[in-house]
Amino acid sequence: MADLKKLIKEYLKTARVMQLATSVHNQPWVCTVHFYNDDDLNFYWASMITRRHSMEIEQNPKVAIAIKIQEDTPDEKYVIGISAEGIAEMIDEEEINKIGDKYISKLDKDPDLIKDILSGKKPFKFYKLVPSKIVLFDVLNFPTDPRQELVL
Repeated sequence: MADLKKLIKEYLKTARVMQLATSVHNQPWVCTVHFYNDDDLNFYWASMITRRHSMEIEQNPKVAIAIKIQEDTPDEKYVIGISAEGIAEMIDEEEINKIGDKYISKLDKDPDLIKDILSGKKPFKFYKLVPSKIVLFDVLNFPTDPRQELVL
């Protein structure tokens, strides 16, 4: 499974946006957020606590994500996507400081963003998804069995 994990990490290097699914009272919700992932395949994003997905994470931390890597086009006739499920939580200042510079670098954000969030100047909090399972759907590298599952 080391090759699968390596391939997922390689794909995630260029991905910047993911769909985040939450659910409360048997009613699902999906939104789009910018993300950073660390080397352990944890996913991080900043969001206001008043957003629906943030409020729903407080009630039910079980979430799922989907990331489009490659869409089937006339020139490139294959699909690649990453999905994951796991537990999301708001992270503390210590963890924000560990990932902040990499988050800013990957997403080309304002260098003062972390300082502004931690000071309260910007009304955002950071969240982290620790996945229990990641599914790579990759028709290019696995044409006969494109659904590859990585249990963490």
